[in-house]
Amino acid sequence: MRGFTKASALAMLAAALAQVSSGTEVLAADATTFAITIRNASTPDTLILPDGKATAAPIAPGLYAVVRGDTKLFKRNEAAGHALESLAEDGDAAALLAAIKDIDGVVGADMFVPGLPLTVKAEPGDRFVFATMFVQSNDKFFAPDPAGIDLFEGHAPIAGDLTSKIILWDAGTEKDETPGAGPNQAPRQAGPNTGPDERGVVAAAADGFAYPAVSNVIQLTVLPQGAKSKSGS
Repeated sequence: MRGFTKASALAMLAAALAQVSSGTEVLAADATTFAITIRNASTPDTLILPDGKATAAPIAPGLYAVVRGDTKLFKRNEAAGHALESLAEDGDAAALLAAIKDIDGVVGADMFVPGLPLTVKAEPGDRFVFATMFVQSNDKFFAPDPAGIDLFEGHAPIAGDLTSKIILWDAGTEKDETPGAGPNQAPRQAGPNTGPDERGVVAAAADGFAYPAVSNVIQLTVLPQGAKSKSGS
């Protein structure tokens, strides 16, 4: 990505919206409909820089899916493929979406734009997965556990703020620099796939740098059809 500028961000949003598809949904007629929102919770002073100044820490447009069985969006402690690398380093979710949307166990998959509610349908046993780049980094991304978030407790659909289920992951594909200041990070790099290879594995972020709390960057809410949002739920 040639700098995470306003123009490039708008282009990415347009591309995400253009790739909306019906997915691979195979569902019972009485499947539960959920409204899911993944929003940017960052403010202009979320990320403290080495010089003491602060800046925002936005998330990029990403992808989501409803999955079942043993299907996972990615695997912990294994090398990331090129599709996950593209999302984690450059905020481009298109390749990862193309890689997962038609595999067995994927009920439906699509792109999302932060802040715009998603409508998904699911049955008991189905799970929700997503991934989005932490933009002020070399190869960090937000996602739940690779297996995803259970959308039901038994036969009862879940509801509420599920931000606590989100983890900041390191794709292990590019050497890390100070968040918000590295020259090979999306807002400052000369082009996509820029920066020294790390040749690591996907793991929870633990590179010695300080990152904002997950809840200060991203928020996830899940509401089944007819449910009302509750503060602090």
